[in-house]
Amino acid sequence: MAKIHPSAVIHPNAKIADDVEIGPFCSVGEHVEIGSGTRLISHVVVDGVTKIGQRNTIYPFAALGLLAQHKRSNAPDAQLIIGDDNTFREHVTAHVGSDVDNKITIIGNRNLFLVASHIAHDCVLGDDIVMSNNATLAGHVHVGNKAIIGGLAAVLQFTRIGEGAMIGGMCGVTRDIITYGLMMGGIRQGLSGLNLIGLQRAGVEKENIMMMQQAYKALFNKDNGTFTERIALVEQNDVWMQNPLIKAQIEFVKNPSKNNILQPD
Repeated sequence: MAKIHPSAVIHPNAKIADDVEIGPFCSVGEHVEIGSGTRLISHVVVDGVTKIGQRNTIYPFAALGLLAQHKRSNAPDAQLIIGDDNTFREHVTAHVGSDVDNKITIIGNRNLFLVASHIAHDCVLGDDIVMSNNATLAGHVHVGNKAIIGGLAAVLQFTRIGEGAMIGGMCGVTRDIITYGLMMGGIRQGLSGLNLIGLQRAGVEKENIMMMQQAYKALFNKDNGTFTERIALVEQNDVWMQNPLIKAQIEFVKNPSKNNILQPD
């Protein structure tokens, strides 16, 4: 049987796994599902059509599943779907989707959301992501696996953050960041290079990292024609394209997007 503090307010229609722990002064709404092993420590609000997977830990004053902060959206059937083994620290907010998109916000597995970070409506997040204190995603942002978003960084709506990308603290991100791209230095700065530390931590061999650096230089060398021409130049190198990370970068930049790709200064 779930361990629920007497001061918690749980709607009788909420679906709570038998071993969930819900601490003091939490509130759980009618259309909420909470999976096995999840803990709401205290003062947590979970509402809306929200499904939380297994073994998540949610700290005080986090608010999950409330309506989108959007003037043109009030979709009571919009959803927030959360995977397994995530940690939501104090004051984190994650909202359901909006009726101007697919009405769903998705958060994957093993992500770490530090104090007061925010996941807006219609965002799609992968696995093993870290969002530091006060990092903010506007609506419709997509974040790839293993990305890191530094403290006080803000990401513009519809932006794509590639797998393994690193965004430094206080950056204002208005363009898509390639897989394993690095952005440092504050508001509206250019691409700083590759996330070499992230690649090393991911176990990528040194030879493959060096190859990625060569392809990066070719892709962003403005003396070699237009960006479209440079993409084609990289694609013509059979050795580079056998590297799955370079291939993923090319696929990323070729995918349709509402924002341009962030370029080096």
